[in-house]
Amino acid sequence: LQNCDLAQQSIVHIVQSPQKNSQNKDETEDNLAGGILKALEREPESLTRVDLSTSILPSLSAGLAVILDTTKNSISLPSEKSGAASYNSFYVFCKNFCQAVKPGKLRVRCSVCKQGTLTLARGPSCWDDVLIPNRIRGVCQSQRCNGNIAEFYFKCGAHPTTDSETSVALNLVTTNSRCITCITCTDIRSPVLVFQCVHRHVICLDCFHLYCVTMLNDRQFIHDPELGYSLPCVAGCPDSLIKELHHFRILGEEQYNRYQRYGAEECVLQMGGVLCPTPGCGAGLLPEPGVRKIVCEPVNGIGCG
Repeated sequence: LQNCDLAQQSIVHIVQSPQKNSQNKDETEDNLAGGILKALEREPESLTRVDLSTSILPSLSAGLAVILDTTKNSISLPSEKSGAASYNSFYVFCKNFCQAVKPGKLRVRCSVCKQGTLTLARGPSCWDDVLIPNRIRGVCQSQRCNGNIAEFYFKCGAHPTTDSETSVALNLVTTNSRCITCITCTDIRSPVLVFQCVHRHVICLDCFHLYCVTMLNDRQFIHDPELGYSLPCVAGCPDSLIKELHHFRILGEEQYNRYQRYGAEECVLQMGGVLCPTPGCGAGLLPEPGVRKIVCEPVNGIGCG
């Protein structure tokens, strides 16, 4: 196991591959054999060492490995075995236990039986491979399972987790491996959040928290019909709205609840509704067309009557 590069708090499952007599299974394995053999020709890399930050950090750098590109020479990330500083490839928001941004662990399972017994035809090389379903195939080694689609998920790497416990990946948060200064405070911090604008502006998490709270207090969040209640790059760059709204979990529980409430209110207003003016109420009301008077009636614990 010493060559598996397992992160702390990892659970190891030993799977004995059964004899496959099914013709369909054999055909699937034959089709995938080429990709699997190519992956085995070089030193195996675990999912804990996959680095997807090249798609979000600004510019290019030889210091970031393209782990799964079989057509080019890969550069290994720092590892504890070599005495180098640890490199966290992924970050998640651990809602249940830590209630904070923590290093994450990428895991994969069969989309059919939900067991971690799937042999991948290839590893993920970009965030779309991980976040968009049905992009990567494989062969499930569980008996009586013909699953061939990989399902990726994330777990918090800061504490032991059960098999069913997962965390949301923060794909814009990454290790600041290139020592880029924060656009707001100009300090070099890590991890950082990288806005997906043309310039890939980088902001430290403390400044991002302050930015979000300030915009929330001024109700300057933008309601996008497709994305929801979001913020653009702190520099005001066009086409830079944050798409994964779980990044606003960085606000903390109290401020995040306020963010959700403001987002719901903005949605009501965008739909042509109104908010109850009674102090302490603020329920969203959607009047019928042509109605000039509306009563805030108590329904399901909402409304002042």
